[in-house]
Amino acid sequence: MAMFRAFADKTMRHAFLLLLAALVMTPDMASAQSWPSRPVRMLVPQAAGGMPDIVARVISSPLARELGQQVLVENRAGDAGAQAAARAAADGYTYLFAPASVLAINPYMAKILPYSPEDDFASVAMVGLSPLALIASPELNVNTLAQLIELAKANPGKLAFTSPGPRTLPGMLGEMLKIRLLHVPDKGAQGVQDTIAGRIQLSIQGIAAIAAVVQRGQLRALAVSSPRRLPELPDVPTFSETLPGFEFNGWFAVVAPTGTPRAAIERMNLEFNRVLLDGEMEQRLRALGIYTEGTGPPEEIDAFLKSERAFWSRVVRELKIEPE
Repeated sequence: MAMFRAFADKTMRHAFLLLLAALVMTPDMASAQSWPSRPVRMLVPQAAGGMPDIVARVISSPLARELGQQVLVENRAGDAGAQAAARAAADGYTYLFAPASVLAINPYMAKILPYSPEDDFASVAMVGLSPLALIASPELNVNTLAQLIELAKANPGKLAFTSPGPRTLPGMLGEMLKIRLLHVPDKGAQGVQDTIAGRIQLSIQGIAAIAAVVQRGQLRALAVSSPRRLPELPDVPTFSETLPGFEFNGWFAVVAPTGTPRAAIERMNLEFNRVLLDGEMEQRLRALGIYTEGTGPPEEIDAFLKSERAFWSRVVRELKIEPE
């Protein structure tokens, strides 16, 4: 997650924004000034109402104002959305708003993909991290991750955690702790309610799903997967404070079909940065569990995606998850 750390200093981020603005105004990028001349499509590879769809729509309105054209969010669930983006004309008018699963995890979970994350797309913008939290029922007598690890090792297979399933980020995070927890798949918010009620001891959830109940004392958050502690949960340590180097985050990125004009990519990168660095937008995204520090240049995003693919390849291999 190095690129997110690089933009922790807002002075640096705004300096980067000014530099990009200067580049857009240079004669070599004059074509960026006439683009876009018609609405821009943003494909979301999930059904309407899911988190990627919600985040894309929150960002699309201010992005449209900056571009001076409509940004039309289209939902095409599953691999079909990524495939449609990969096969779209590389003319600067089609973009893919994708979660980590589409760009970094699916290649190691699926036997066949109808698109290539590495070959079919050019990096445009990083939107933000989507960290997870490990939460405990108040009835479980642990206050820290270290205490949980000790208790679980003394009672292997007797403590249970919920997640949406073993092939999801929360499910894989629980397994990567390697403390022999019993994994119980759940559906949506049911895992939070079961943990509050004490029907299950632990759950792994996105921050938006648990911040309020943790603040009210209904649940105890033991750790968050982000690189740093989160503003909403300042007293909750990161996993890496107990397990050095342990980070396990979802994220959202925007890519374009390979061959998209560089001028369009640079302009989109600039306008995403304007939108993401707006204080009001930062607050709106944080309410959805998305933490942004502005987007880096496309080359930095390329390096980030490469490192994420290496990370997820190792995770899938270590967990012995068979491609389907």
